[in-house]
Amino acid sequence: MKKTLTFIVCLLSLVAVQATASERCRDEVFLRRAYLTITGALPWPQACEKFLDSKDPNKREALIDRLLANELGVKYTQMRWGDILRIKSEFPSNLWPNGVQAYNRWIYEQLLNNVPYDKMVRELLLSEGSNFRSPAVNFYRGFQKRSPENFYANINLLFLGNRNCTDNGYLCFSQVKFKSTKEWKEEIIYIDYHQKLPWRKIELSDGTTLTLQAESDWREAYVSWLTSRENRRFAEVMVNRMWYWVFGKGLVHEPDDWREDNKPSNPQRLNQLTDFFVESGFDMRALMKKILMSDEFNSKAAPEGFYEPQRLPAEVIVDALASATGVWSTYSSRVPEPFTFYPQQTRATHLGDATVSSSELELFGKVSRDVSLESQRNNSITSRQLLYLMNSSVLENRLRKSVIVKKAGKENPNIETLADLITLRVLSRRATPQEKQLYKEYMEQNNLPITEAAIDIMWMQMNSNEFLYNH
Repeated sequence: MKKTLTFIVCLLSLVAVQATASERCRDEVFLRRAYLTITGALPWPQACEKFLDSKDPNKREALIDRLLANELGVKYTQMRWGDILRIKSEFPSNLWPNGVQAYNRWIYEQLLNNVPYDKMVRELLLSEGSNFRSPAVNFYRGFQKRSPENFYANINLLFLGNRNCTDNGYLCFSQVKFKSTKEWKEEIIYIDYHQKLPWRKIELSDGTTLTLQAESDWREAYVSWLTSRENRRFAEVMVNRMWYWVFGKGLVHEPDDWREDNKPSNPQRLNQLTDFFVESGFDMRALMKKILMSDEFNSKAAPEGFYEPQRLPAEVIVDALASATGVWSTYSSRVPEPFTFYPQQTRATHLGDATVSSSELELFGKVSRDVSLESQRNNSITSRQLLYLMNSSVLENRLRKSVIVKKAGKENPNIETLADLITLRVLSRRATPQEKQLYKEYMEQNNLPITEAAIDIMWMQMNSNEFLYNH
């Protein structure tokens, strides 16, 4: 397989020639971009052919609607929320598997049912009860230092983009208390209504004054202000975060670093989308569709600052290698509650627990979920990653064990049909005439049997920028 290096260089240069600027991206580019952005998964070959052959002028909108409501789409968004909410069994969150499972299920149901953003945040921040029976309370359990100041700092970071909050709004969370039960790792989060009121009025950094009432949940005053339609920053931060999830760069960048000297790159676009989001009733699915249907997302050569090629996240790359070959990685949790093996063909994007990992995921930069910053995910390409893809015996063995590759070689003795089948599976498009000619010449020059050619073609495509990046 190492002899294919020259072949790779030739084909990569061909791909670069094809990438000419145009006003609207080709259907195959949109198809792959939409699947990776919404679901974190490559489309199956049959789905590719159906979309590419369709003459429906509204097929892009129909595809977006279908993927946003799809299980894979919901699960991938759940993974993004899991990153910033730091969902992890062990240090530093110490939620333990039962808590992680319950927390993930709560997020999944919120997204599946398209619960409005303000309502979801409100339920999260006003939660109380058992970490197993009231899953949202795991938000408060996921802190190494359980103090009102720490809760408040994280809330400001997540929902207002403030990395440095100096006001005394943290007092609204000073009633939050914890107690254990006799159930293994169960914990009750409750509100101490008898706590002495420090003072009735609290002034926030934007000048807002909150009035606290004795023997009431003081969080209510803050959360009602935070999630109100009048608090525009609350909506802006989510709009910007979703823009970042789609394009890899926020209109305010970093997406969780809002300050006076870090202005939006396109204030008008941010205002338009924020108006839409608020008027929609904080409908996250409608907002995502609005962004995905935009000229920016549909463009081949978008204006600077809109669309940048992004190396696929660690979980997406590992899943793509697995789905292309049909040989899936196996995962297990080392946390003894009890020691757990995940079902066969579990996607890395569906693991839901940062404690569960693999050498492949670590290599490609799986996040540790130790902090709530979007920047914790590093999608830069490294020499170690490239060497792994080009030289790894693990990947070569996966290709050689692949029933999919063997079947493709046996059932497609013609190199042209074989090229289409593999390219649809790996790159979500049909092979070009130039590529087919290159494959044919390579096969003839090296006197390769068709199955060996199938392995080399798939391996080569997995090493291409077209595979490694969402472009």
